[in-house]
Formats: sequence, C-alpha cells, structure tokens
Amino acid sequence: MNSIQRALLLLCALPVWAAAQTYPSKPIRMVVPWPPGTPADVTGRVVAERMSAGLGQAVVVENKPGAAGTIGMAAALRQPADGYTLYMLSSASLVAPMLFPSQSIDFNKSLQPVGMMVWSYNVLVVPTSSALKDPKDIVQTAKAKPDSLSFASGGNRTPAHLAGELFKQQTGTSTAHVPYNQFSMAIGDLIADRTNFMFLTASAAIPQIQGNKLRPMAVTGSHRLPVLKDVPTMAEQGFGDFVLRSFDGMTVKAGTPKPIVERLNSELNKALNSAEVRERLMPLALEVDAMTPAGFGQTIASESDKWLRIGRSAQIKAD
Repeated sequence: MNSIQRALLLLCALPVWAAAQTYPSKPIRMVVPWPPGTPADVTGRVVAERMSAGLGQAVVVENKPGAAGTIGMAAALRQPADGYTLYMLSSASLVAPMLFPSQSIDFNKSLQPVGMMVWSYNVLVVPTSSALKDPKDIVQTAKAKPDSLSFASGGNRTPAHLAGELFKQQTGTSTAHVPYNQFSMAIGDLIADRTNFMFLTASAAIPQIQGNKLRPMAVTGSHRLPVLKDVPTMAEQGFGDFVLRSFDGMTVKAGTPKPIVERLNSELNKALNSAEVRERLMPLALEVDAMTPAGFGQTIASESDKWLRIGRSAQIKAD
C-alpha cells in the first residue's frame, strides 16, 4: 500500500472515527418485536433504563410485534447502521428463515451481535385439578390414547409450542397443539382445564403457581430455578435429553462501527451486572448472562441450529 492509498484509507475512516467519539449524541431506540408485558419486553425496559444512565442518553423501547419478530427486524434494518437503533433478537425469531423462505432472512448478514441479555426457561404446568401427576403420566396417557391430550401455547412457533413439539418428538407421543392469539387466553383456558398441559414461560407461570391456579411438574432447564427450587428439572424426572431455554439479546444493524458496538456492549454488560437489574429480573426467573459480541454471535449460531431442527421435525409453518 503506497502513501496515497494510506491517506485515502485514513480519510474514509475519519467520519466513522468521529461518529464513534461523539456517540451517543441523541436518544437511542430499542426495537422489541414482542408485545408489551412479555418477558422480552420486561427485560428490554429494565435494561434500557439502566443503560440510559450509563450512555447519557435515553434508550427508548419501541414494541413492533408480529411475524416471529421479523416485522420489528425489518423496521430496525430500515435505519442507518449508526448504533441509534437496537434490535432485541430472541430465540422465538430463530425459526423465521424456515417460516418465511421468500424473505431470505439471514441473521448473520443482517445483524451485528452486541451482547447476550438473559436466558428464560419454561415450566411444564397442568391445571391444579388435573389427574396427571408427572411428565411420565402424560406420556403414558398419550400413548394409551393418542391425541386425547392437548397442550396450549401463546401461538404457533412460540417457545411453548416448540417445547411441546420437542416433548412429542422425544417421547414418541401424539398430543394436539392448541395455539392462542393471546397469551392470557392460553393461560386462562389451561386453568379452566380446557387444555391439559403447557410449557409455560417461567415468568408467567410463577404467579399462577403461587396463586394455586396451576400445578408445576418440571422445568426445562439443566438446573432448578431459584424461585421454583422445589420443582424438579425434566432430567430429574427421567427425561435426560429434554433441556430447552430461550434467550433475549441485543443486536444492531450489520455495518455499525466497531467502537460503537463495543461501547454498547460495555454499557449493556454494566447494566446486566448491576445489583439493581439482577434483583428486578431474578423474581421473573430470568437468568442474566453477559457476553462479548463474539460470544453472543456463537450463541445465535448454535441456538439457531437447535430451534430450526425442532421446527423442521415438527413441520411448523407460518400462520
């Protein structure tokens, strides 16, 4: 490289360097592609509040739900790659490339990982009046009378749906999936014993369990949850391969300058490691896991393989 080429390279890099030095100079949007009140939304708001203090600019949560998170992602990707629009990527979005093949969705090409936020787990729950005692009882009943049992979810392709499909695949059972457009309706019908079981998000299951409206059988993690310490894991109940968890993490549009990504990662991890954030998320059974951008990128890749494998085996399609 000659001196002229080096000079041109430096000139091209100056605007990026200058932008990184003054970042952030205005409020930042965090696009959450799920409805208000969902675990991802709660996580986003708790973290955004703490990050705002560290960045010196407001981080404003904007909900754009629909189409497995792709509506929110499309909105985020329409903005410049300047770090002023964040996108929360969740496990539930990882099946989007399979659901919408015509859109040519490629998370690796479109998004730049900033950092991991939290892991969440599901709890296998039944109505308190249910005669079903444990997961093995569900298997025995389902095998004796195929399709006599039904499991609820907050919608097609959601983690609760995929958990139910994984349970069917691993146990060789046939149970009917009952999707609901509204999460609250799925819970209400399960409490009323209109459906038989559900792999309910732990944060939503906890108040129902504490209110004696639903009975927990097992959690889908590799370990027990501190807020449900008396509830065994699926592995403890004899289902050793059944471990399923969902993540929420922060990304930006691909091409965002590296210094800005590093600044966001630093402030995100400071927020996640703060006692205030951990104290607010722990009662919701949300497990904080701060990572580097590269570490989160590896997590996205490995989790994508797992969720797509479950989705393809279940032949899940878009609504």
